[in-house]
Amino acid sequence: MNQTMIELKNKLRDILEFIEDKNDVVYLDYPFHYNVGDLLIYQGAMKFFSENNVRFKLLRNAHDYTLAELKRYITPKTTILCHGGGNFGDIYRLHQAMREDVVEAFPENRVIILPQTAFFSNDETLEVSAKKFRNNKNVIIYSRVTRSVEVFKSFTDKVYLMPDMAHQLYSELKKTVPPSNDTLYFLRVDCEISADQERLNLTSDIKTIDWEHVIQKKDLILKKVLMKMLSLAMRTDSTILKNMVAKLWRWHTWNMVNRYSELFSSYAKVITSRMHGHILSCLVDTDNTLIDNSYGKNRGYYNEWTKNIDNTRLL
Repeated sequence: MNQTMIELKNKLRDILEFIEDKNDVVYLDYPFHYNVGDLLIYQGAMKFFSENNVRFKLLRNAHDYTLAELKRYITPKTTILCHGGGNFGDIYRLHQAMREDVVEAFPENRVIILPQTAFFSNDETLEVSAKKFRNNKNVIIYSRVTRSVEVFKSFTDKVYLMPDMAHQLYSELKKTVPPSNDTLYFLRVDCEISADQERLNLTSDIKTIDWEHVIQKKDLILKKVLMKMLSLAMRTDSTILKNMVAKLWRWHTWNMVNRYSELFSSYAKVITSRMHGHILSCLVDTDNTLIDNSYGKNRGYYNEWTKNIDNTRLL
């Protein structure tokens, strides 16, 4: 057991002091997509709140929530939790719009933004969004890195540093024993590729993969079925159907996360430019080297939380 990982897991308990009633909580913006980093965060959050006896009256994603339904369930004492990750800002407008809707519709309720990283491409959109948040005096935002703290202070005075919710999964995931002697090259293929990654100059015989390569056909089929169920639920305003989809998604993505943990633990070493490739390697105690992404997100998280883990390093 790695002491630093245990400490990061235990640090998450600080979140509990801001939940007024553990039986009067809703969880919003759970990831209904196959970004595996988000799924690790999601399953970590579900594990954390379940183990600390927090019970959700509703779980809704950015596609199936309506303010009308939320108003039927949210009382003046309800604590509203918003999913963590890296979608706070103006790049992922669907998720930011959901948070803005909620803080405006429920100005007296405590709204907790679970550990996030912020990015706004311009000051104008930041100011517009921050003004909406400032109308709610009960907003609490957890930042995954120091450099996002100043941005979040535009939204609320209550900003705290907190590691990623995925750390709750330490010692909880399946492992492959014994691992092979091979190295997994888990490298991004999108616009966040950095110069450091390009300088690796890997030979053609080295296979590299990214999250999109580990999604299976059965995953895609199940998601299509659940999307049809959600579409019907939205047309009929069916809380029962939405709850069923949330339950099935939670079960399905827990199995997916364990599939990935078995993959990462089957290698002796991992070289990755994915932040959650790094975090997942740490969760299963696999030696790993982290490469920064194009705008410093990986380096920032490593320096904030994981640099003292013995079997990991920043390239």
